[in-house]
Amino acid sequence: MKQDDALEMFVRFNSGGKALRKSEITMSILEAYWPSAKTEFGKLLTDSYARFGSDFIIRSALMLYGDVVKSNISKQIAEELKNNWSDFKKAFKTLEIVLKGMKIEVSRFSSSWNVLLPIVYFIYYNPDYNNNLEGIRAYLVRAVLFTYFQSGTTGKLQQMKSNINSNDQEITVDMLEQMNDLRVTDGKIEDILNAEKGSRVAGEALYYLSLDWRNKNFKYEQDHLHPFDRFDGSKPISASMEDWRRWRGNRNRLSNLQLLEGRANGSKNDMRLVDYYNDMNNEQKAKFCKEAIIPDGVSLELENFDEFYEMRKAILTEKIRALLG
Repeated sequence: MKQDDALEMFVRFNSGGKALRKSEITMSILEAYWPSAKTEFGKLLTDSYARFGSDFIIRSALMLYGDVVKSNISKQIAEELKNNWSDFKKAFKTLEIVLKGMKIEVSRFSSSWNVLLPIVYFIYYNPDYNNNLEGIRAYLVRAVLFTYFQSGTTGKLQQMKSNINSNDQEITVDMLEQMNDLRVTDGKIEDILNAEKGSRVAGEALYYLSLDWRNKNFKYEQDHLHPFDRFDGSKPISASMEDWRRWRGNRNRLSNLQLLEGRANGSKNDMRLVDYYNDMNNEQKAKFCKEAIIPDGVSLELENFDEFYEMRKAILTEKIRALLG
């Protein structure tokens, strides 16, 4: 029996009959090789990383020093982590700085941190990571909006690790285009545009579309531009029943959604879009049109919803394509 397997059995046997989670067993094994591991983890898991947890560090160590698919902490991995702890911590500080330069807060990923591990790997093993920030950003946005880690997480992490190694230790747009799951296609962009209010993809798309103006100190909510409930009433006279059914089908999709600061969202409620807009002064109107990506010259009346929706969808398509690199 291998030493690491024997140690796992010892940890299980000495748990006092308590059923241990896999993460608890892994941490106990790590502490057997590195007694101060938990203390050192606590020093790293503060500030922006306060809500991440020890599993994040352990899987990062597996990504950097071992086999992320097998997910077993061995003596070799524990010693690598202990002996390279300063460089390991530096990679996470650098990650925070890199994302902040893109106006993205690392704390946003506290419950979806797998997406960060390929970037950590790139930063750790390539001191020239700054030469390809475009690749990092393209990877991150694609992985999030394409829900890359929705299934098969460890296998996909291992795939990214292998592809980075084969690509001169870099994450590049060209590398991403060689991967079916991360290649940009019209179909994938259409899937994002069809995301509905309340979905993770819609929320993430609105977040990345708002990076240039959002205030991190405010809480924002997804909201409809043309109010959802307005489509439950009688249809505009000029719209056919076929049009009306299509509009009702589109009312909850991304092209009719915006991010609105919580208090403003409460005041908008179910106001008609044209009334909400006309209630503003000129400065507020200009700000609203920029932040909500309102097409120039389009009517905000419900009877012109089709034109509004298609024009805004065309703008969002180009903006999302640019975000995806």
